[in-house]
Amino acid sequence: MSALNRRFFVKTLLASAASATPACAAIHKRIAFPAAPGDAGDSASLNIDAGTQQLRIAPVGSPLSFQNFLRVGSDWKPATLAAVPFVTGTSFPLVTEHIKRNGSSIRCEGSAEAEGVDGKTLHYDWNAEVSALTGDQPFPWIRIRTTLKLPAPIKLQQKSGVEPQIITWLSSNSTLMEGQSGSWRRVLLSQPTRNSLGTAGNDLPAVYLLDQNLGIETMMFFDMDDMGWMSAENLPRFLVYRCSSISRFGKDGTQRQGLGLLADQATANVLPAGEINFSHYLLQRPLTRLITEQEAVSRWMEALLPLFEEKLSWPQCATSWSEFAVGTVRDLQDKDATVAEANGHRGLRAYAKESSQIWKQGGDNFELMTLADVLWPSLLYLRLLPSPSFELECHDLLSDLPAFYNSSTQSISNDFKRPPDERADTWYPFENALVKYPMIGSLSGSKELTDHFLAALGTAKKMAQQYNYLFPIYYQVSSLRAEGAGTNYAIGGLYAWAAILAHKLTGDDHYLEEARRAVRVLYTVPADRLFHEPQELAYGALAAAELGMQAECKYLLYEQLRMFYWFSDPSQKSHEIRGMVQAAASILYPAFKENVEAILPWTGIMKRGIVFEGLLRFMDQQRRNNFYFFQNCSGADKKTSAPFIPFENLGTLELGGQTGNVGKEIYGAGESLWMYLMFEALGKVGDRELMLVNLDLLDITDAQTFPSQKLNFILFNPTPASRSATITIPAARERTARWTVNGKSIGGTVQIAGRSFLQLQAEF
Repeated sequence: MSALNRRFFVKTLLASAASATPACAAIHKRIAFPAAPGDAGDSASLNIDAGTQQLRIAPVGSPLSFQNFLRVGSDWKPATLAAVPFVTGTSFPLVTEHIKRNGSSIRCEGSAEAEGVDGKTLHYDWNAEVSALTGDQPFPWIRIRTTLKLPAPIKLQQKSGVEPQIITWLSSNSTLMEGQSGSWRRVLLSQPTRNSLGTAGNDLPAVYLLDQNLGIETMMFFDMDDMGWMSAENLPRFLVYRCSSISRFGKDGTQRQGLGLLADQATANVLPAGEINFSHYLLQRPLTRLITEQEAVSRWMEALLPLFEEKLSWPQCATSWSEFAVGTVRDLQDKDATVAEANGHRGLRAYAKESSQIWKQGGDNFELMTLADVLWPSLLYLRLLPSPSFELECHDLLSDLPAFYNSSTQSISNDFKRPPDERADTWYPFENALVKYPMIGSLSGSKELTDHFLAALGTAKKMAQQYNYLFPIYYQVSSLRAEGAGTNYAIGGLYAWAAILAHKLTGDDHYLEEARRAVRVLYTVPADRLFHEPQELAYGALAAAELGMQAECKYLLYEQLRMFYWFSDPSQKSHEIRGMVQAAASILYPAFKENVEAILPWTGIMKRGIVFEGLLRFMDQQRRNNFYFFQNCSGADKKTSAPFIPFENLGTLELGGQTGNVGKEIYGAGESLWMYLMFEALGKVGDRELMLVNLDLLDITDAQTFPSQKLNFILFNPTPASRSATITIPAARERTARWTVNGKSIGGTVQIAGRSFLQLQAEF
C-alpha cells in the first residue's frame, strides 16, 4: 500500500461538511418572523451564485447565517457547515426580519440588542449585503458585509470568548480521524506573516486552506479598509487578530474546523457608536488532489490579486520625483545633519542628526549600509544631472569603501570601526556587501572593490554550504558560527543574485550553479519561514528569472506580496500605506528604504519577461504614496532639518501612529534617487496618471555608458479609461527616439487601454 493511500481506510469515517451545525445556530431556533411584503420568499431567491459556488442564506426568522455549496458534476455538495454566522459574538444576536434581492446581491435587515457601556440594554438596527463580484473579475469571490447602526457604544462581552470574530465553519470530523489522517491532508496559509521566531506582523489580511479530505480549497480576504472601528479600545487589528484556522472540540469526540479572522484576546471592550462594518470575501473551489505549499501560494495569490484596488490619488505635496531627488542630493550635502567621522574618514550617519526619537547615535562611526545605499544610485544620477559638489562628496564616500574589507576573515563589515569579536546580522553583509558593493565597484571601475566582493562571496559560499543554504540571522564573522535561534532563509535570494553578479564579472559557470542551488532551497522550505526583509525575496525572484526558473520566480514574488499592505489604515488620517510593504517581518510599519528596494528588482524581472498586472498596481501605488515619507507630506508634527531625507516609518494602528519617530533614514535617501531613476529620469510621460517605468537599471555595470541608447520600459494605465500617452526621453536631447511595441514601430504618442500595460523599447 502506498504511503499516500495507507490511511485511506478512515475515509468512511470522515463526516461530511453538512453534518454538524454550530452551537450559535440554536440561540434563536424558537424564534420565527412572518415574511414581510416584498421579502424574498422562495429558497432560490435566497441563493447567491458565483462560479461553481452557491451561497444559501438562512430565511427570515433565522439567525443571520449561510451555507455555501459547490457544484460537483450535476450535484451541489456542501462546502461549509450549515448556519455559518456572518459575524460571531454574543453581542450580535442577529435574526433576519427582512430579505430583499437586488440583481446579483441580497440584503438582509433586522434589529438586535446588546449591553451598552452603562450596563443597560441597547437596541440597534443592522443590515447585511451578500453579493457576487461581477464584471471582468476572473475569480468568483462572494462579498459578505454586515453593518451595525449603533446609536451609542456597546460593551463587548470578552469573558467566555473574544468578540467580534468572523469564522467560516467548514467541516466536522472525529478527533480520532483528525489525528489519523485528516490533519495531514491540509495546506494552511495563515496571515499576517511572522518572523522566524513566530512574532506576527500586520500585512496581508487573508487566509487559505486546502482540505483534501473534502476536496475543497477555501480562501478568505478581510476588508480592513471597511473595518475602521478597530482600535485599542477593542481589538487593535493585528496586535490581536490572526487570519488562520480554528478547531472546536465537542464532548461527543468530534471537532469542527473553521477558518477566519480570529482573536484570543482584546485590549478593551468598547465598540464605538456609528456604522460598524464587518466585511470579508469568500471563495471556495473544488480541488481533490493534494498540492504543495508552493502551488497553494500561487493559486491563492492569483485569486487575491484582482481584489487589490489602487487609490488613484496623490499626496497634496507630491510634485515630481525629479524635484524630490534634487532636494535629497542637496540635503545629503548638509554636513552638520548627515556626516559622521571615524579614524580620520568621513562617512554618513544612519539617521539625520537628532531626527530619531528612539536611537541615539554617536558621530564616531558609520555603516556600509548607508554609504552603499547612497552611492549606487548616485553614480547613475550624476551621469544625468552632474553636480561637481555632490560628485566630490561621492568620491569621498567611495574612498571609504576598501576599508570595510577585512582580509583576515575575507569578509566585508558593516561597521567602519568593527569590534574584534565581530558579529553580523546576515541581511547587512549579504545585501550591502554582496549586492550593492560589487555594483558600486563595477560602476566606478574599481577592481579593488570587485576583488573584495569575490573574496567575500567565497566566504559566503562556505557559509551557505555549512548551513545547506538555510541561513541563520546572527553569526560570528570569524567562525561563521550561528548565534541565537532565529533564521533568515530568504537571505538565499540575495546570495543567489550575488552569485549571478560574480558570474557576470568572471564568466565562471560554477557561480550560476550556486545561484540555482540557493533558489531551489527557497522553493522547498516551508512557505511561512521565508519572511524577513522583503527585498530578499525580490532578489531571489530576480535570480530565478535570470536562470530561467519561471515557476520559482513567480512563487517568490507571490511570497513577497504576502508582506505588502493590501489596505489603507483608517486610523491614520495623514497618510496612506496602501501598496507599501512591511519593512521586516513583525516590524509593524512600512519604511521608505524597504518599500523601494522591494520593487526595484521587479524592473529586472519584468525585463526578463515575467510581468503581471498585479505587480504594476502595487508599483504604481508606491509611485504615488511614497511621497508620504517626506517631512512636508507626512503630517509629522516635528519639523526638522533635511526635509528631503525620508522618515523611516509611517504610523500604523498597531503602533499607535508615531510617524517619523524612528528618524530620517539617510540609509534610505538613495531610494529617493531610485524613484526618480525608475519613473522619470530615463523616460517621461505627459499624463502623470500613467506610469512609465524603466527596466534597465539593475543591468547597468558601467557608469560611463549610462544611459544606453536602447532603453526598455513598461507603460501602465491603472485607470479604467483609455488614455493617450506622449512620451519623451530626456537623455535623447535633440535626437529623435524610435519607439517599438513588440517589434512594431509606433510614434511618440500611444493610446493605451484602461487597466492594461505595454512593453516599449526606445532607441535614439
